[in-house]
Order: sequence, then C-alpha cells, then structure tokens
Amino acid sequence: MHKYFGEILVKYGKLTDKQVKEALKLQKDNPDRKLGEILVTLNFIKYDDIIDTLKKQYKSSGTTPPGIDKWLGQDQIDKIINSIDEESK
Repeated sequence: MHKYFGEILVKYGKLTDKQVKEALKLQKDNPDRKLGEILVTLNFIKYDDIIDTLKKQYKSSGTTPPGIDKWLGQDQIDKIINSIDEESK
C-alpha cells in the first residue's frame, strides 16, 4: 500500500499532521498552488526536504508516491527522478 507524500513527510519527521492539514486547507482555497510551495511559504519545511523525501521514497520503492503532483510540478518531479537514475548508473 502506498502512502501519500504528506504521510511520508510526517513519517520522516519533516512535518506534523497538523501542518499538513493546515497547508491542505490553504491549498483548497488556492487550488492553483502546489502543496509543497505552500509548506515552504509557511516555513514548515524547506524545498530540499521535499526533494530528499521524494528521493528516499523513489529509491526504496521505485515509484513516486500517489499525489506527488499536488506537491510538485511534473517538470520538477521528472528532474528529480532523472537525477536519481543518473546517480545509480
């Protein structure tokens, strides 16, 4: 069973459930904004925390977590995945 990206960030101690819920509420009011952007703007996490967590998840499972597109743009996700693939060569 896949965990959603917010759950993964909580698991790794980067966020609390309360912070995720607060950011999700703001995203509901601002659907054009990515959740990762909102969390960084609120100073709950750094952009690097999102990247590091995504890399850990991808390396451990070989897949991106469901809902990652709500956190990052597809171009950002592709760059991160490509960098992981290049590192493993």
